[in-house]
Amino acid sequence: MLEAICKHWEGPISLALYLSDAEAQQFLRYAQGSEVLMSRSNVGYHIVYKEGQFYPVNLLRNIAMKHVNTPYMFLSDIDFLPMYGLYEYL
Repeated sequence: MLEAICKHWEGPISLALYLSDAEAQQFLRYAQGSEVLMSRSNVGYHIVYKEGQFYPVNLLRNIAMKHVNTPYMFLSDIDFLPMYGLYEYL
C-alpha cells in the first residue's frame, strides 16, 4: 500500500510505523528493495518500537505530525489511497 500511496501522492510524507525489531529490519529491506520508495527523497520514516499490547494510534499521529515541515498537512491513515493529483490540487 505504501508504494501505491507514493505513486498517488507526490508531496512530502511523514510516516510513523509501529514495529518490533524484526519488523523494522524487514521494513528496511522492503524499502531498500523498492524502486518507488528509493526514488523518493521527501518521505520520512519514524519508527516507534512495539511495547505492550495496545496500538498507540494518537502517539503515532503525533510523531508523524511533529516531523511535518510544511505550513499545511493532509492527515491520513495508511489504508487511505488519495486520488492521483490530489497533492497538486490542494
